[in-house]
Amino acid sequence: MQESSTKMLSQYAVGSLRETRLKQLSLRTFTVAATLLLAACAGTGLSGKTPEQIVEQRAQQRLDALMAWDLNKALEYTSPAYRSRVSKNQYGSRYLGVSNWTEAKVESVSCKEDRCDVKTMITYEMVRPKITNTRPRDEVWIKVDGQWYIYHK
Repeated sequence: MQESSTKMLSQYAVGSLRETRLKQLSLRTFTVAATLLLAACAGTGLSGKTPEQIVEQRAQQRLDALMAWDLNKALEYTSPAYRSRVSKNQYGSRYLGVSNWTEAKVESVSCKEDRCDVKTMITYEMVRPKITNTRPRDEVWIKVDGQWYIYHK
C-alpha cells in the first residue's frame, strides 16, 4: 500500500513538475513573442503619425530654420551622407536668396515607400523692381535608417 502511495505521489510530482515547466515555457514564449511584436510595431512607425505627417513636420521645420538663417539646424534635415561632404558655408550658398523670403510653407506631401515628394510654396520680395511673388519648390525626402531627410545631389 505504501509503495502504491509513493508511486502515486511520485507520478503526481512528475506531472506537477511537467505542468510547471510547460507553464514557464508558455510564459517565456509569450513574453518573447510579445517583445518581438512590440519591436516590430515600433520599427514600422506606429507612432500614430503617417510618413506624410512626419515629413510635413520636418520639411516645415527645415524651412523655418532656413528663414531664420539657422544653417546648423537646417543642415540637420539633410542626410548624413550629404552632411559628410558639404560644409555649412557650402550649404548656405545654396540658399543666399532666403533673405528675401517672406513666407515658406509646405503645401503637400506624397509618400511611396522610402521616398516622399514635397511641394512647398515660397513667397519672396524683390527689391528692384518692388515685386512680391510666390513660387512652388519641389523637394524629395528619403528615409535613411528610420529617419526622413531632404535629398540633395
